[in-house]
Amino acid sequence: MQKIRWGMIGCGSVTEVKSGPGFQKAEGSTLVAVTSRSPQKARDYAMRHGIPKWYDNAQDLIDDPEVDAVYIATHPDSHYSYTLLVAQSGKPVYCEKPLGISSSQSREMVDFCNQKGVPFFSAYYRRALPKYLMIKSMIDGKQYGDVRAVHVFMQQAIKEEDKQGGGTWRVRPDVSGGGKFHDVGSHALDLIDWMFGPIVEACGQGLNQSKAYHADDLVYGHFKTEKGIPGTGLWCFNTFKDEDATHIYLEKARISYSVLDIGQPITVATEQGVQTLAVPQPPQHVAQPLIQTIVDQLLGKGTCPSTGESGARTDVVLDRLIGRL
Repeated sequence: MQKIRWGMIGCGSVTEVKSGPGFQKAEGSTLVAVTSRSPQKARDYAMRHGIPKWYDNAQDLIDDPEVDAVYIATHPDSHYSYTLLVAQSGKPVYCEKPLGISSSQSREMVDFCNQKGVPFFSAYYRRALPKYLMIKSMIDGKQYGDVRAVHVFMQQAIKEEDKQGGGTWRVRPDVSGGGKFHDVGSHALDLIDWMFGPIVEACGQGLNQSKAYHADDLVYGHFKTEKGIPGTGLWCFNTFKDEDATHIYLEKARISYSVLDIGQPITVATEQGVQTLAVPQPPQHVAQPLIQTIVDQLLGKGTCPSTGESGARTDVVLDRLIGRL
């Protein structure tokens, strides 16, 4: 096999620029079919993006012999059923995050793919972006000594569309698995898993302070990695502005970075002062570098850093930090 032919389930906003075109531009990859619950939406997406086939039924796309692997880009409440359908067909699965609407559901998805011998990948694309590779390189190379601790802070204002009618799908736990914590807060925890190793202990509490919608809008807690690195976190999605910072405390420095602003510089504070490190220009299609690693693995040329297993670990931490486990 010289090229991976992708089918895509779901044609929502995440696929327009972030991910969809990445399947067409990655080396050894092409997007050959799409489907949506709305046939008109699938047809429109296919026409605008130059995709040869569109379906009004996900099973037809999965069964297409010209589709080698499937990207699931729907809301989390349907990830489980689609993952099992794709794995049952024997085709590799690439799924948006969080994997399931609960960590137990995510675990079942991973186990089923393993049982079927099907590669399973999760869409934590920051693992393949240059900015975070820079940070990981500094840590792995012990440029500033051993890591002592990590702290995550994230705050966002409540969006107007989430103040009415129960809010958008992202703040409806029955659809998203949680609130904004599961949607964007998860990225910070996944990066910690990748940089420092799996988080094996986590405890916290989720609160609904604003009552604007049903999901938690504030989460706080603490955690520890398998290497013994302790961490704390505070995620506030009911404040006055959007900002975030993760601080890594090392023997000789503090490395700080934004998780959500992928183009924001990295800062390094030492006894000599604070240094600002510019980061490479983010790619137009931010998921493309991760997609490339998936394609390379499927073609036997490399390894993808974001798997179903790693995604399921993050889902467990999410559940522990909100007090669900």
